[in-house]
Amino acid sequence: MDERILANFNKYAKLLVEKKYIESGFIATRHEDGVIVAKVTSNLEALKDENLVFVNDKNVESLEGNFRAAAVILFCAIRQDKKAEAAAIVDSDKILAFSSKRKTLKPILDDMAQVCGVSIKCAAKNTAAEVVSAISGQRNACFLPDAGAVVTGRTLEEVFTATLVLDKACNAEILAEPKGGTSPMGACNAILEHVVYKIKYSKKNQAQQKEAEEGAEKKAEEKPSAIVSDEEKKIAQDIKNAGLRMLDENLVQGTWGNISVKLDEKTMLCTPSALDYIMLEPSQMAKVDMETLEWTGSNKATSEKGLHALLLKGDENVGAVIHSHPVYGCILAAMGKALPVPEEYREILGDEIPCAKAALPGTKALIKNVGEAIGSAPCCILSHHGVITRGKDLEDAFRICRALEDACKAYLEG
Repeated sequence: MDERILANFNKYAKLLVEKKYIESGFIATRHEDGVIVAKVTSNLEALKDENLVFVNDKNVESLEGNFRAAAVILFCAIRQDKKAEAAAIVDSDKILAFSSKRKTLKPILDDMAQVCGVSIKCAAKNTAAEVVSAISGQRNACFLPDAGAVVTGRTLEEVFTATLVLDKACNAEILAEPKGGTSPMGACNAILEHVVYKIKYSKKNQAQQKEAEEGAEKKAEEKPSAIVSDEEKKIAQDIKNAGLRMLDENLVQGTWGNISVKLDEKTMLCTPSALDYIMLEPSQMAKVDMETLEWTGSNKATSEKGLHALLLKGDENVGAVIHSHPVYGCILAAMGKALPVPEEYREILGDEIPCAKAALPGTKALIKNVGEAIGSAPCCILSHHGVITRGKDLEDAFRICRALEDACKAYLEG
């Protein structure tokens, strides 16, 4: 087996097991006229050549038992979508719990609609034909009755990200129920977000991921960097480090979330659009005029630059903004509900964290809604979207972000 293929399988098998998204499942990638499939278990130290099995129409009948059933499902799930290059059968506690309900998970968060699809159906049976039926129609995932879920993507990285988002959405449905439940997004917005994500938003990141997964060395040409001075280089590195910290603490998934730091009263430095924090280079940060929102740099500024400018400009006490998609904060966002802050977090957060009305990401409507809702609060919940925090510097903004997530968890589990 090609060393690059084996290394890529091991990378994502390890991540899925470490994050507890797979206890005993399978991952697969498209290869020639079939797929390569591997069984992944929590006690497997590393995949070896003999663990990877090539499956196509010619040899599938020779497979046996659970492996054959899983291989056929993954083969058919990938083949039904010409853009799908990878798939997995995942079985985290939360995904398993929701799969036992045998019901459709409606779109409750923007990131779920974008990467997983307009809704997540449950297959009538754990067969390839039923999975293909449930996963078709602007969807990249479906539940298996009492057995977890099938997730597809253009790369194993996208499959991993979709699994994180799916697990978060299942958790939201379960934990929000005693507090009044979640509120689904409008179907039209869910379709729009999924299509835009597939066609436009993640195009550059997917290209970079595919190059990395295939071992390609060629990089796309970029415009000159906007990061010039030593101070800007330091701030850009600080932003990169904050992004990695958000990933490590599961405050964002994939390319979602964004970070900004005020350079002066007119200019901010912020993360670029649709590049994940692991592959992101400090030199790729965008420099943005906070009045005109015009940007310079090698990569387009985040689509949420207007939201960052709103919170940074005109307030000398705010020097950094972090927009994140944390697990528990997103449950409040899925509920469309302000947070009554538990007493132990009030010194940092105040008595209540407001919730801004829903609007499509990156739009003037979202900026307007946040401006009307946030007031003097250090952070704000964004309906169906995530949370945003502001602080005197990056460390302060991160401290507030962490406190907000802990407060949301305490409220939901209390």
